[in-house]
Amino acid sequence: MGGGWDKEGDGNKRLLLYAEKRLGEPVQKITKLRGKVWLVETKTKKWILKEYPGIERLKRQMLLTTTLLESGFSHICRFLPADDDGDCIFEQTCFGIMEYIEPHPDAFAYHTEQDILSAFRLLKAYHRATGRFPLSAKIEFPRFFQLRKWRNRYREFLENKGEIMHYMPAFYFKTYESWTHASLKRLGEKEPIFTRPPYCITHGDVAHHNFLRGKDGKLYLIDFDLARLAPAWTDDLQFCNRILPSISWSLSKLCNLGIMMDAPDRETILEALLYPADVLREWNQFITCGENEKEQLWPHLSSITFGQFEERGRFVLEVEKQLRA
Repeated sequence: MGGGWDKEGDGNKRLLLYAEKRLGEPVQKITKLRGKVWLVETKTKKWILKEYPGIERLKRQMLLTTTLLESGFSHICRFLPADDDGDCIFEQTCFGIMEYIEPHPDAFAYHTEQDILSAFRLLKAYHRATGRFPLSAKIEFPRFFQLRKWRNRYREFLENKGEIMHYMPAFYFKTYESWTHASLKRLGEKEPIFTRPPYCITHGDVAHHNFLRGKDGKLYLIDFDLARLAPAWTDDLQFCNRILPSISWSLSKLCNLGIMMDAPDRETILEALLYPADVLREWNQFITCGENEKEQLWPHLSSITFGQFEERGRFVLEVEKQLRA
């Protein structure tokens, strides 16, 4: 058996027995894929076993996928239904089991305009489907407040300043602080826009690794851990932030892709794009890590902070020019 759950010496064996009980057939192999996710292989099929923080989180995701499938949206993983006897709980830990989608040899990434648009079309189809959910399903999901999240992230970034500046020269810190402050100041009076109906269930993490290109050629949306009740365009805003490095931080290319069309108004989306969400997020995470993990994270962190700095700076100037026009 591959690397697996290892809380105690025989944790892997007990996890295997649990998986066999749930699946109703012998398990041939369990392999840890990442974090709290395992690949489970039986003679007839492959499954994904994932640990969840609690039963309520798992139930929400099962509700989400079931309702999506009922609406005709099939670009997702199907969960193995849970029995009424609470069999999702194993040794006080909550596990969900879902079907395994065989990945395509060419992993999905935001490398080409075609891939970017394919992912965005899938995201909008997902928004349309969840927008039609009955109210009884929608209210099961927590509300999402974009500006509250950004203010908290900025506050944490400032609190971490002393540690961050061991790695980041003062000029860079001051510049990112300036861009963040300017964005939040402009958006301060527009908070109601970020919570204005209509609502859907947003995905919440539209990084490229949450789009899976299947061996069947179909694109799937996965990992709904951050699904929230919010206006669809807040996902679109995050999607813009995610793809900007792939289009060389070009505002004109971003506009031509048509990704900002559902935003409440052009001014608001431009002001929001000034916020360096990726830099603040990654630095706040970096500071909490041990030395080994810091070493692993550093190449990516250095790239987005310093390697993309000039392109990002030109993007900020272009956005400010558009806002003055």
